[in-house]
Amino acid sequence: MLIFNLEGEEFKCPTTPDEMSLSQFDEIIAISNDESLGSISRCFKMLEFFGVPEKVLDNLSQKEFVEAYKALVDYEIPIDIEKSIEVNGRTYEAYNGDEFEFNARTIELIEIAQMKKDNRFASWVMAVVYKDVDLSWTEHKDWNHIKHKANTFRKELTGAHVIPLLPRLARRQMTQLEDAVQKD
Repeated sequence: MLIFNLEGEEFKCPTTPDEMSLSQFDEIIAISNDESLGSISRCFKMLEFFGVPEKVLDNLSQKEFVEAYKALVDYEIPIDIEKSIEVNGRTYEAYNGDEFEFNARTIELIEIAQMKKDNRFASWVMAVVYKDVDLSWTEHKDWNHIKHKANTFRKELTGAHVIPLLPRLARRQMTQLEDAVQKD
């Protein structure tokens, strides 16, 4: 957590995924992927998103800005994917038995979520990967159910829940792409 002081006022800014709601983390991902901004502008936009007032940003020293930048981009990534999570009294599992794996339909649903470009990718991924243990596969893959879960997760979970999933998804997509290219 970054804390800025100006004229006797204290302003707090979360800097790690476990300090951010999944909703906030979705927004940070969108800002990070905004190619119209340079890296310094991205950092300012993140700080503004978290409510750091312009008067604080206008008075940051270069050293304070560098510390803020490092805090926002340099955090420890948890390695283990949680087997299950509980949200609002319901249990959701990401594993099939003892294995963390995606079937082809899950990969398709993640691809659909990725194509939405609505700055909610992390929430969509969580909603697709974590399945309600009380529902059938047919109910799980229903897009209205996924949308409901994504909205619930955005409010109830932190960004730290999705961090371990993203590198695994990226690796899987690259492997599939390489396999498809080799076959052609």
